[in-house]
Amino acid sequence: MRHLLLIALASLPLLCFSQDEIKKEPKAELTESQIRVRKTTRWAAIIPGSGQIINRKYWKAHIVHIALGASVYMIKSNTDSMNEFKQAWIYETDDDENTVSDLTDENGLLYTVDDLENGTYLFRRYRDLSYLSFVGFYLLQIIDANVDAHLRFFDSNDDLSFCVSPPYSGRYNSDVWQVGLKLRIK
Repeated sequence: MRHLLLIALASLPLLCFSQDEIKKEPKAELTESQIRVRKTTRWAAIIPGSGQIINRKYWKAHIVHIALGASVYMIKSNTDSMNEFKQAWIYETDDDENTVSDLTDENGLLYTVDDLENGTYLFRRYRDLSYLSFVGFYLLQIIDANVDAHLRFFDSNDDLSFCVSPPYSGRYNSDVWQVGLKLRIK
């Protein structure tokens, strides 16, 4: 019985049929603006600030670098503080009398075990928020570079006109004015 089941399972792939090859339609060629938008977005994802430089918004590149640098600094600072509080907390809670925490607050008083535990969790939260801000700034600069690249090819003719006039209905021959505004954008 086992042999029959094994033979049936082994011959199962022989009974399968494959579908015919699907003919792919040739891809439409991209326009110059689409190529430039893709290139700008790709560069912005690889090197932060490069998308702004490609779009000739040089002043934005400095803001991107400052924001990302500040996030990295805060990640490092909060990680160091968290590790310092964590190590002091470990020293205070282990059973070894030779390891004692020497971490003090701004008044020179030693932290209690609860203060060390709370400080560890507080700086871990700040570190995690710093990571989120780094990712947020990174994604924001990619989106900014993409939008700027799209707007570079946006058609804004001098043909735009704007007309505001009181509404007038030609159906009634009366001297009564209607209240309201009529907005026409050509």
